[in-house]
Amino acid sequence: MSFMITEIDLAKELLAIQDPYFPSINKNIVDTGRVRGINIYNDHVNILIENDKENSTDRTENVKKNIISHLQKKLNLQKISVDTTKYTGQKSEVSQLLKMSQVDGKNKVSDKWNMDSHKLFWHLDRVEAWQRGERIAPLHIDMGISNGCNMGCTFCYGIIQNRAGFGTNQKKIYHMPTYAVKRTFKDAKEIGVRSIALIGEGENTLHPDFYDILEYGREINLDLSLATNGIRLDHNKLDVVLNSLKWFRINISAGTEETFMKIHRVPQMKRVLANAAALSKRKKEINSNCTIGFQMVVTKDNMKDIVPLAKLGKECGVDYLVVKPCSDTYDNRLDSPHGEYIEILETFKEAESFSNKDYTVSIKWKKALNGGWKDYGSFGCHGTQFILGLSGTGNLFPCGHWFNERKDEFIMGNVVEKSFKEIWQSDRYWEVQDKIRKHVNVNKDCESNCRQHYVNRFLAFDGKKSISDIKKNYKDHIDKKPNHVNFI
Repeated sequence: MSFMITEIDLAKELLAIQDPYFPSINKNIVDTGRVRGINIYNDHVNILIENDKENSTDRTENVKKNIISHLQKKLNLQKISVDTTKYTGQKSEVSQLLKMSQVDGKNKVSDKWNMDSHKLFWHLDRVEAWQRGERIAPLHIDMGISNGCNMGCTFCYGIIQNRAGFGTNQKKIYHMPTYAVKRTFKDAKEIGVRSIALIGEGENTLHPDFYDILEYGREINLDLSLATNGIRLDHNKLDVVLNSLKWFRINISAGTEETFMKIHRVPQMKRVLANAAALSKRKKEINSNCTIGFQMVVTKDNMKDIVPLAKLGKECGVDYLVVKPCSDTYDNRLDSPHGEYIEILETFKEAESFSNKDYTVSIKWKKALNGGWKDYGSFGCHGTQFILGLSGTGNLFPCGHWFNERKDEFIMGNVVEKSFKEIWQSDRYWEVQDKIRKHVNVNKDCESNCRQHYVNRFLAFDGKKSISDIKKNYKDHIDKKPNHVNFI
């Protein structure tokens, strides 16, 4: 694509617009924190602003008009939208973008796994079927096989999803019957699901038949992956893990034992690091293609640990560390940072500097700078047709957010009681998908920066174009096929 406007270009131009709430001291809308987020999708630009303290509609509308007029004039932009959120009085990450303009672009880290984007470009056959209005099979399922955990992470969305185990009042953990897990794998493969990630509200390594389940996935040639807290790893079963999974990711959101205890609430950091090192060592010994990574969720309590963890990941021999903002509910129940990222964008760049040919530190910049806003709001959510959420209890939902939110409205069925294929073919499944598209406000009812976010942006802005035009417009991008292409 020829469109080359960056978030930095926009931030610079927005400095020229005065905030009418501060007429006497000539404060611009970036420095006052009025601008909360910037979203760019090709030639579509979305600016998120907040109301002022007095909730003045006139001043806010004036800011909107000035933004559109200025960007049209200075950058020749035509597709501009400005959305409004309530006043917070917090700092905005956007002001820090200007400091990033001095960063050497040659040092930009390559995201070989496309983690800060999506992979629908390599599944355009399914996109075309969606365009025709067909009842498509999902490309991917995030699937739990146990509903409890042995950690109590402070940022855990599983708490919102009503998980059991450590840190909750529900101590009895439910493990999905093994026959139901295997049947779901088989059904998914048969109807056209191209990958399953063992990611749910709980810790899936707790399942008593965990390694047997991994081997079954390999036997049917299913693209399978695992996200884990890294505590339970049988060193006699490392080959099973490496031979069965496309990728293995440990969520470790601390770089010191003190912070680990504060964030994860168990004294298990040394064990987790030892498990990661052992798996990485065995990977090299058997020349496995399984990718091993760390994931860090940034909260208010671990920002100082980003660089130490980047160093630890390199020392452990894992392939990557991905650093992402904390997802949260629409009403901020997990108290995720808003504005605090402004203080650590330079820390993000320092962490990225640990990258080399064998190790990548990848920052989800887009999600860190979008203000948690979904710039396709009126389009709704179509991404759940491509990515589903399956609870460790067997309950199937459009996505994990609904595991315990308005559950009765959005449950599609239970794979223990009925096969996944039967549920997918049922009227109930498609009734729920229709309700998600038409009656859910993605900026008020959903979690911020959700699993379907990147897919939704693509469908909203490019989804109505012909497949031939998409292939033509994105030829250079499509030619650079990323790793793990089925994990969209």
